[in-house]
Amino acid sequence: MQEEAQASGPPGPPATGAVRPLSDTGLSDEAVWSLLDALPDAIVMVDEAGQILLVNRQTEALFRYDRSDLLGRSVEGLLPERLREVHRAHRARYRAEPRVRSMGAGLTLFGRRGDGSEFPVEVSLSPLQTAGGLRVVAAVRDMTERLEFEAETRTVIEMLDATRDGVLILDADTLRFTYVNQGAIEQVGYSRDELIGMTMLQIAPEFDEQRLRELLGPLERGEATSTTFTTMHRHRDGTDRPVEIILEARMNEDGRPHSYVKIVRDISERLAAELLLRQAEQDLLMLEDRERIARDLHDIVIQKLFAAGMSVQAVTARVSDPESARRLATVVDDLDQTIREIRSVIFSLHAEGGGGSGLRSEILRIVTEERHVLGFPARVHFDGTIDTISDKIAGELLPTLREALSNVARHADASAVEVFVDGSDGVTLRVLDNGCGLPTETAGGNGLRNLAERAARLGGTSSVAARPDGGTVLEWHVPNVG
Repeated sequence: MQEEAQASGPPGPPATGAVRPLSDTGLSDEAVWSLLDALPDAIVMVDEAGQILLVNRQTEALFRYDRSDLLGRSVEGLLPERLREVHRAHRARYRAEPRVRSMGAGLTLFGRRGDGSEFPVEVSLSPLQTAGGLRVVAAVRDMTERLEFEAETRTVIEMLDATRDGVLILDADTLRFTYVNQGAIEQVGYSRDELIGMTMLQIAPEFDEQRLRELLGPLERGEATSTTFTTMHRHRDGTDRPVEIILEARMNEDGRPHSYVKIVRDISERLAAELLLRQAEQDLLMLEDRERIARDLHDIVIQKLFAAGMSVQAVTARVSDPESARRLATVVDDLDQTIREIRSVIFSLHAEGGGGSGLRSEILRIVTEERHVLGFPARVHFDGTIDTISDKIAGELLPTLREALSNVARHADASAVEVFVDGSDGVTLRVLDNGCGLPTETAGGNGLRNLAERAARLGGTSSVAARPDGGTVLEWHVPNVG
């Protein structure tokens, strides 16, 4: 080593006769040089002034210089120009406290090739005291591939964290999680640190180890590469949430799994949507039944009743006995009333099924909504043309009907209400109940004044009176207006 330190020139490659005795280990100089040249990292030795004394072949390949071009040059020549002054300061501090360490720990360092291109490097420093003074040996490694791999890995992790699905990796032997993404964290409410080291059994209450091992059996034996199943995941707050899981095996070279990839999808929204779809299908079937019943009532029953009434009227004209004629006329009136009631039932079927439009449907909708206030359904009867009533009248009629039903619910203590809407001569609304009658304090109340004002705006009238058989009748009438 003394002979090396006292040499006038730096060591060079064997081909130029620059080989010097490097140690007294029994190895030949050629063997030591071959060892240096076989190292995977670039090796650069510099003196206290930063001049290059020794390089190996990997240094030539990495920096794209010939060895003869490097020896004797300042080591700063291997750095980008913008970093050279900083490196000189680092070198001065290292000379004051030399020790084995990584250079620029936590920083990204760069080297500069002979063609001017830059590349990231990792540098490890080792001090070496010689008779000629301090020597520093730097092992330099190209970090390009590693950093590219880390960047790709970060991109993959960011993509996994961006998905709503949970992605977890389990160790095949312990069943403990070794990786979890953000989706899994949000699904179960535990932090990443808490989940790492937990097992699938701690968040899947429907499984015990025996059942889980049975599920994994085909994957362990290589009979399948994945399996899909539904179960529950228990959130940190104690609630259970339905999930669909795809479990895939990752195999060793011996064909046995070393880990499992678990992809978890929260299916709460899907199950809720499926439930709504089933309910909609049931509602559609019910609607179709209502439409069919209404159609049969209209096309068959009413027509038969109408035909029967016409027949009875024809017979009545040929009956000479007054009492028999009176009875037959009563039958005709009853048939007419039955037809009106059936029509009301048809309108109700349309309203409850959500079908129909126009004023008639709006009236039925209000009656249906007020059923919850009344505590029972009101019966509705229509006469005359309803859906051709002007919007101006409808704008007063509908709130009048709602307020009338609300008054019955608040004051009448009734068990039955009938609503009659007649559009044959102007528009007449009659609301009858079987309650306790109109309280004295309500007779001049704001609600009834509102009804009267609505009628008056259209040139009509509104009145409330007691029924002879008990209860109250509201009659609201307006003439035809455009």
